[in-house]
Amino acid sequence: MTPALDPSPYDALLLLSFGGPEGPEDVVPFLENVTRGRGIPKERLKEVG
Repeated sequence: MTPALDPSPYDALLLLSFGGPEGPEDVVPFLENVTRGRGIPKERLKEVG
């Protein structure tokens, strides 16, 4: 096994979550929050949402 793929040097794994929108009307505000500071146009977030 290559050193990069060998899990034995690690003692723990940290998982983080942003949660998620609770309904359809919360999708775009959720995406705005998650992508804040990245300069993604609101139109693009609406298209993705």
